[in-house]
Amino acid sequence: MNVFRVKYFPTYFASRSFANLSDSIYSIAILWLIQTSTLDVSVNGFVYAAISSAALCSIFFGPVVDRYAAATLAGLALLIQAIIVFMIPFIFSTDLFIVAVIIGLVFIASLFSALYYPANNKLLTLLINDPDQLQAANAAIGSSDQVINLIGYLAGGALIGWLGIQNAYLLSAALFLIAGVSFLGLLTRKTSQTHQKTNAPSSASQSSLKERFSLYLADIKAGFSFINKSRYLKIILPSTIISGAIIALLIIILPMMGEQYGSAIYYSGLYVAFFIGFFIGAILSNTLKAKGLYVAIAWLGNGLALVLFGLASNWWVTASSLLLFGACSGVMNVIQMSLIQIMTPTHLMGRVMATLSTVNNIATPIGSLIGGLLLLTFDVQSIIITSAIIFIILSGYLLSQSHFTQFNTDDAKQFKANFES
Repeated sequence: MNVFRVKYFPTYFASRSFANLSDSIYSIAILWLIQTSTLDVSVNGFVYAAISSAALCSIFFGPVVDRYAAATLAGLALLIQAIIVFMIPFIFSTDLFIVAVIIGLVFIASLFSALYYPANNKLLTLLINDPDQLQAANAAIGSSDQVINLIGYLAGGALIGWLGIQNAYLLSAALFLIAGVSFLGLLTRKTSQTHQKTNAPSSASQSSLKERFSLYLADIKAGFSFINKSRYLKIILPSTIISGAIIALLIIILPMMGEQYGSAIYYSGLYVAFFIGFFIGAILSNTLKAKGLYVAIAWLGNGLALVLFGLASNWWVTASSLLLFGACSGVMNVIQMSLIQIMTPTHLMGRVMATLSTVNNIATPIGSLIGGLLLLTFDVQSIIITSAIIFIILSGYLLSQSHFTQFNTDDAKQFKANFES
């Protein structure tokens, strides 16, 4: 079953790839900029907390994604990010005020990124309806994302080290522009037709501002109500929040480790190791049936990878541990995303995805802030080993929940049918 034969999917795939490549380049550039400007890893934690907090706004975009053409929203979000990223190299300075302005601009760009991803996820379910094709598409996207991220982080490190940080941002802006134009120019007609079928005109357009706001709040609440009805989602969400905090902690540690090893190339290399692992995991997931058991086993693998990461004595062992962590994450993410997409009705997809994104990302700024504070007091190895123990305990909890481990695509389709009836 070749998912690339599905009409419009190749264009969707290419556009998403350009967007991810751009995101990779400018993400590594901003963290490296802050690390080398301040020479203080704790500051990276506070900065990353400010940037990642924009992801918490995803929940407010859910009703918008469900009411308007997903491709149009994704395209506009990317074009606005292109403009913001293009501006950064022209105002760049190590002056603290200018650094604060740059962080503010990246925060705004992150707000539009929070709009882009729910729209992008809904767009995939509009293009592909068959559950098996959807899992194949998620596997292809997951593996491609990591190859693209690998290229992006390698290119980001190379541009920073050889050509300067300005070129990294200019390339990122150009790729955002290409991706945005692709969504707007090639997919809007298809998705607007689907939008007209699934979203009937509402009398809300003629109602008062108060009534519109009440309707908007009800739309947001619908995402939480759906999640609350699923035992599978209620089991996985608390664990996901904790893991998000731990991953945020790892992200703010990596620039410091790259600097200790000597250059931005080593920093990029650690990300590359993770992305190669994720690629392997995404490919492997395509050979597995979507089932909660494999998600729980992947969590255990993540915990063991962190033990190796905490005990690593050189760059190669550190990179190997991140490769294992990435492989387990690839299996977990593809299977989990497929199950959630299969079980969610199309008319709720934007709200559910936005709500899940917000809940999952609550831990990111919290983890960054806590991590920044912990790094002021404790050594890195102690923090990583403690994080590994937490991961292993969480995996034991998931493996003990039979409803979670046995949940599969048939259960997801049955849940969707019961919900819609």
